[in-house]
Amino acid sequence: MSGGPAKTKRVVIIGMGDTGVLVASRLSRDFQVTGISTKPNLVSGQELGKRLADLNWWQRFYNTPLHRFKALSSVEIRHAKATSVDLDNQTVTVLDQSKLETRIPYDFLIIASGTSNGFWRDDSLRSEADIDAQLQSDARAISEARSIAIVGGGPCGVSSALNIQRAYPDKTVSLFISADLPLPGYHASARQYYHQELINVGVRLFTGHRAITPTPAPRAGTIHFESGQSAIADTIIWSTGDRKPHTDFLPNGLLDDEGFVKTRSTLEVEGRDNVFAIGDVASTDPARSSARNWAYGVLVHNLKRRAAGRAANKRYSPPANRWGSIVGPQDTGLTLHQDSGKTTRLSRWLVDKVLLPTVVQRVIYRGVKRLER
Repeated sequence: MSGGPAKTKRVVIIGMGDTGVLVASRLSRDFQVTGISTKPNLVSGQELGKRLADLNWWQRFYNTPLHRFKALSSVEIRHAKATSVDLDNQTVTVLDQSKLETRIPYDFLIIASGTSNGFWRDDSLRSEADIDAQLQSDARAISEARSIAIVGGGPCGVSSALNIQRAYPDKTVSLFISADLPLPGYHASARQYYHQELINVGVRLFTGHRAITPTPAPRAGTIHFESGQSAIADTIIWSTGDRKPHTDFLPNGLLDDEGFVKTRSTLEVEGRDNVFAIGDVASTDPARSSARNWAYGVLVHNLKRRAAGRAANKRYSPPANRWGSIVGPQDTGLTLHQDSGKTTRLSRWLVDKVLLPTVVQRVIYRGVKRLER
């Protein structure tokens, strides 16, 4: 028998990516939690460059079956896609891979459904085998290409260019950006640092090149630019930051003009005391930065207060600049860039032996079960 109080309130989380898992792991002790996920794994959107250039290493820490998270042991995971939300009756309708439609009731709803951004993030229903096949295919496209073009100077573009060039020094890797420096939104020192790092490693950096992005964007062939110029590559990685929010299932009244969820600084959805939003899908600030910066703690605190009949009183405050790891761990270690412009360097041993398995998996995610042999 359980020695704790009965869990009478039902929380439904739409989206079990990084943020959804973190929120669920903090609520599962006090609530009946159901997580709706289009994938049976947490397939992280982090460290794209390492995923493409060093897949075996990336899989160890960034592709984790949800059943391996210890803090999710009491969470009901539904491998399905949300198709509608009934705010008045407090239900979410989902469709699973067998086309079975189910309505799930909730007392509190958390929207953490994320965004599509390039080929590596989408809301397609996939099995574990589908995920593995896609990861292997993407990595193989890089290893077999002679020339690789990356379009977009954000962290995904910079990480892809630098990691691929370091892993495959004989390949021609080109990075096309519209500005004079990469990494808009980061401190000026971080932008200058990676501008020079890209050049040092051999990436062909083309500034002032704004690409015309067709739909669908080709994975190989010709890139056309607004200037009238063009470029050809065996493999093209589009990382232009054109995010599509996964919100088609939500009532229009919850969404802003771009389709993102209208979210207050308490991470409550505007006009709804029992609906929260977090991550890339939540319009908390222009950068929609609540996927990072410990925002999950704000949401958990405020939801618990609402469940106790009290007003939310913590607010999410976005940083002045983006921060964190940009290219992931290299042979020389991991460089972390703070929003103030300062940098911290961790050794590769510390990253692989302490930071990721202990601080991230054991402390932040509250434990990950070992792989069964």
